[in-house]
Amino acid sequence: MRQVRLLPVAPRPLDDELLSCWQWRVASHYFTSPQRIESWISGTPGGRNQDFFSSDFHPDQSAIRLWARACRIREGDLDRLSLQGAGRPKSSFVGDPLDRGVCPVCLDEDAEEGRDHYCRRSWVSVEAVVCPRHGTGLENNCGRCFRSGLFQFRQTPAGVVRLFCRYCGAVVSARGFQRRYQAEIAKVGKVIRDAIAKGGPELDLVTKASRFFWAPTSDGPPYITALGLPLPYGRPPSAFTGIAPLMSLSPAWRAVTIAAITELLFGLVAETPRLPSSARKAFRQFELEPTAPDLQAPLPTQVASTVELRPEHEYGKLATDIIQSDCWKSLPPKAGRARSRAIGRLMLRALNGG
Repeated sequence: MRQVRLLPVAPRPLDDELLSCWQWRVASHYFTSPQRIESWISGTPGGRNQDFFSSDFHPDQSAIRLWARACRIREGDLDRLSLQGAGRPKSSFVGDPLDRGVCPVCLDEDAEEGRDHYCRRSWVSVEAVVCPRHGTGLENNCGRCFRSGLFQFRQTPAGVVRLFCRYCGAVVSARGFQRRYQAEIAKVGKVIRDAIAKGGPELDLVTKASRFFWAPTSDGPPYITALGLPLPYGRPPSAFTGIAPLMSLSPAWRAVTIAAITELLFGLVAETPRLPSSARKAFRQFELEPTAPDLQAPLPTQVASTVELRPEHEYGKLATDIIQSDCWKSLPPKAGRARSRAIGRLMLRALNGG
């Protein structure tokens, strides 16, 4: 019988941690990847090159057994980190880690308490756009360079693991900008979470409404972009024809979508303009269509957003705060497109209370 290889150091899994996150935390302490760790402990080259989604939903039981023995952990303690027993459909979780958000305030608390950064299981749910603990929006973009993408686990010289931006190398943190408490969108998220938990007709309606808003129009863009709603900064994602668009949206676009869904289905209005009546009529027609929507259907009448100007002294204070912030000091030194875009993002974040 081959002797099991043991890892000298392996952090204990936390109660609300995600399985793929724990594996990356272990690997980061050895400046490598989970695949290489698994290859070493199994004694076979290559390891199982599972992606995040497979690792969290379809973990190989023999691999779990190897990890548990190598890290001196009970197998059951790793099994519970998987989402396969969550009691929710897979379509109610965000599939791509690029679209999963994190709470920088939670990560700062991890650092203050001297433990590794880690990803909470609750952050993977499609309705998770606001941290349930702090009420601030989950983020998948760097607070320093504003680029979005997958944060990376790395071990610091102090021996703890932190999430870093893979572009500018900054540690993910809430310091530098004060986050706004988003009570309304948190309430909206709870409505969607309760509907998913109930299942049955309510879940079917939520699923159909998400497909309705992200169905392509005759011109190509998704339907939700034609309703006059305030939309996130940047280019919108492409239209979706699948059964679960919420699985493939960033936190900001999921927030807009679930707010529209709750207003359409449950009459709950968040901090967004009301949907035009034509949207409800279009949805009733969409419900009668068993699969794809009519791509030739006319768009609803565009609703113009009302511009509410602030007092002049408020704009002056916002400008002063931007110039005095750490992000302003880290702007590209030369004038050009990159600097202009970075300044635009700073202005937008300040105006949105971020």
